[in-house]
Amino acid sequence: MSETAYFSMQNLTKQFRGTAAVQDLWLDVQAGERIALLGPSGCGKSTTLQLIAGILRPDRGQIWLNGRSLNRVPTERREIALVLQKGLLFPHLSVGENVAFGLRMRGVSRAEQVERAIAMLDQVQLSGFENRKPSELSGGQAQRVALARSLVIQPKVLLLDEPLSALDASLRGDMQELILRLQAETGVTLLVVTHDQSESAVMAHRIALMFDGRLRQVDTPEALYQNPVDESVARFFGGVNFFAADAQQHRLTLAEGERLITHYPHHGTVHITIRPEHIHVMADRVCGANLLPATLIHSRFTGTQRHLTLRTSAGLQLQAWVPPSQQFAVGQSVFAHLPPEALWVFPGSATAAAPSPMAQV
Repeated sequence: MSETAYFSMQNLTKQFRGTAAVQDLWLDVQAGERIALLGPSGCGKSTTLQLIAGILRPDRGQIWLNGRSLNRVPTERREIALVLQKGLLFPHLSVGENVAFGLRMRGVSRAEQVERAIAMLDQVQLSGFENRKPSELSGGQAQRVALARSLVIQPKVLLLDEPLSALDASLRGDMQELILRLQAETGVTLLVVTHDQSESAVMAHRIALMFDGRLRQVDTPEALYQNPVDESVARFFGGVNFFAADAQQHRLTLAEGERLITHYPHHGTVHITIRPEHIHVMADRVCGANLLPATLIHSRFTGTQRHLTLRTSAGLQLQAWVPPSQQFAVGQSVFAHLPPEALWVFPGSATAAAPSPMAQV
């Protein structure tokens, strides 16, 4: 474990019937940090949370919290709380009793249970709900009760497993704001599992991206969007423009013959990506590097953007997302500007190997 890490997983591995669900996972987390475990369904995110919570035991590796190994510590003594997708409230208990349940299991006095449960319900904006039954709650209210039940025991680490996926869009936004506010007030270290890239960017200081049970890249949301380690990461974050090129320092020659310059020097065969929102589309030629004549072959209005498909004179196809105020006709001749600083270059292989543990820490 890193000397400065508050919470750490080292070489964490879990198999089911010979198939690895989590493979050699290394991750250091600082106290009070918000981490999103992001990835497609079946990549090992929820298994990782269950290993942390103590519901599952790792086949190999260590879990540390504040310098203490948790591998042999039972679930109820780990100072870790887990909130599942549907909250799983006890239907026969009142809302107040649900929130106070963890306190009761810890031998807290009845008076203190009631006091802390009511105070926590007030924090999640459910003041006066303590005598209701779970069947009387909406989905968003039930999820807030589950959150209150987890936070009332004052955990060191809070685990959220797809906590917002069952809620509609407006409720998800409200719950995101509530979770962020409560995390800031309590200072709890937060690990949230999600498959939604936008949600992970809103909820986390850093995103730990998983593919096939392995961490592929751990970085800030900005770095994952702008500086992915390989093409698979770029595609997962919405990348659609990819081209092969021969690099000589700052000069790039594409397979179609187009020539570009980039801010970053490279040599040999490389792959290039540029996010579609970084391509500027203009009706008239202007001075500057990386300006490509093109024809608009498709346009789609999405409400907040227009998604354009362009074909350059050399046959290169580009996707560009522009503001809805920019209107072009299909078949119109335009110019696509690819800013040198927006071109991101990978090594020649389309998919790089997973980063080493030291690169993830």
